[in-house]
Amino acid sequence: MGKLNSSTSLALSSLILRSILDGRRTHSCVHASFSFHFTTFATHPKALFKNSMSVRAKGKQHDSFDSVDDALTLFNKMILKYPRPSVVEFNKLLTAIVKMKHHAIVVSLYNRLELLRVPHNVYSLSILINCFCRLDHVDFGFSVLGKMLKLGIDPDVVTLSTLMNGFCIQSKVAQAVSLFDEMIRKRYQPDLVTYNTILNGLCKTGNTNRAVKLLRMMEERGLQPDIIAYNTVIDCLCKDKRLMEAFDLFSKVKDKGLSPTTTTYTCLIHAMCTLGQPKEAIRFLDEMVANNVAPNVVTYSIVVDAYCKEGMVSEAEHIVDTMIKQGIEPDVVTYSALIDGHCLQNKMNNARRVFELMIKKGCAASIISYNIMINGYCKAKRLNKAMNLFREISQKGQVPDVVTYTTLIQGMCQLGRFFDAHELLRKMCASRQVPNPVTYSVLLDGLCKHGKIKEALKLLQAMQNCGLELDIVHYNSLIDGLCKGGHIKVASELFHGLSIKGLNPDVYTYAIMISGFCKEGLLDEAYQLFRTMGDNDCLPNNCCYNVIIQGFLRNNYTLKAIQLLEEMVDKGFSADSSTAILFVDLMLLQYGRSVIFPNVW
Repeated sequence: MGKLNSSTSLALSSLILRSILDGRRTHSCVHASFSFHFTTFATHPKALFKNSMSVRAKGKQHDSFDSVDDALTLFNKMILKYPRPSVVEFNKLLTAIVKMKHHAIVVSLYNRLELLRVPHNVYSLSILINCFCRLDHVDFGFSVLGKMLKLGIDPDVVTLSTLMNGFCIQSKVAQAVSLFDEMIRKRYQPDLVTYNTILNGLCKTGNTNRAVKLLRMMEERGLQPDIIAYNTVIDCLCKDKRLMEAFDLFSKVKDKGLSPTTTTYTCLIHAMCTLGQPKEAIRFLDEMVANNVAPNVVTYSIVVDAYCKEGMVSEAEHIVDTMIKQGIEPDVVTYSALIDGHCLQNKMNNARRVFELMIKKGCAASIISYNIMINGYCKAKRLNKAMNLFREISQKGQVPDVVTYTTLIQGMCQLGRFFDAHELLRKMCASRQVPNPVTYSVLLDGLCKHGKIKEALKLLQAMQNCGLELDIVHYNSLIDGLCKGGHIKVASELFHGLSIKGLNPDVYTYAIMISGFCKEGLLDEAYQLFRTMGDNDCLPNNCCYNVIIQGFLRNNYTLKAIQLLEEMVDKGFSADSSTAILFVDLMLLQYGRSVIFPNVW
């Protein structure tokens, strides 16, 4: 038989689930093409022990085992007892093993219970479904549903919530929502866990509007969302950069009498920092503390990172001092953000000081920390220091990743050390680290900027031969190198051949070509290309206008440059410093300093 396609699989799943909810009693053993893991039972402990007797093993409660061996010992004792304990007691034991994450063992024990003819109930079978899902065998989980029907056992809200959670984990939100809708139609009463499961799935897949509607539905159905539900939607709104709506929901949380948690505040602080509002984030952090909600290391790390990216490293260090005074130790993320801040300001000695302090505090450097330091040294053209850190990575038992190698290759290319860059690329491949498009782009760009066009063309050809998917960034580097090397004809041919390769030039491609034409004195070609940008759905931006105006000024096409300047201003763009200097020089040449600066001369 052939494999089911996605639409057929979805239709079949919906049909099966509908038949389950319709209460049919036909045996159904279904193999579906989904894999997910389960977390719902951890939040439904009362459901698992509903109507169960309070029976304890001698000397041990079922939820307080020191190891899985203790649990197995108790299981072996239980099956030898006469009369044998009920399925309720076995459920307690199996649940305890699930909490220890030994799901395969639970499946094995379930098989032994099957051989011993221990009767099942909805909870024991739901535990088994949980374990199959955790083991990425959700097809067996659906088979268990068929067994439930054969035994005349109706799945309950917990069982169906498990399936919904699994769909959501695998981004099969459409199936999860379909099952949820069927539950509502069949008058099941979804609880908070069910709603939170769907909300989480919707938000993880970017279905923000649907999540907001579902939150509203909960309120309309008389089920008060908890802070977990609100946090999920607030986080989703923040990730969508819908900060005002997130704050509206935050206000609603307080109006409902719920207490915002650390997670609530952290989501909003992260959104403000992402949108370039670190000072507002700090004020909100102060409000958080004033409301007796304790920030954690994640909260502080977000603010530290935001300040560092804004160049306010001293303020970031003050925040780190504050968190230490409050008894919160910085972690590798906090230190890495601070290291990056110093690197961005080219203060490598300070970066190294923080790096060594991190290790001294017992916080092991991650590969990300090393990559930040290596990038800083490469940007500062201190390649020897970068290579020393590269060798240290292996000595510390870590493995350099693609970013590590790519950063070093870029540093070597910037210094014109292409032989070393090629050797490192070979070492990278030998270490089973596969170069990505960025790696090749860095190498290609380096060759072009150093005028090694033949080598760049050979590399491009090799990339094509290897089946690598080339994008417009790769061609921009090559076209730029050709233009700067005086190979405008070859660059033009490559530019006009982009459409054949299935690529569309972007504004940078046009700016490169316009600059190249102007440099060669081909002003008509430059102007014609500039005017065709709109025809290709690529409107000129500020950069394109400045490039062509500068080209016209340098070639003494003054009137045309002035016309383009007026057009640029009308479109809301402005002259950059290079364009302004060229105009000032032109005016000085024509009118003299005394006319332009009468109060100075």
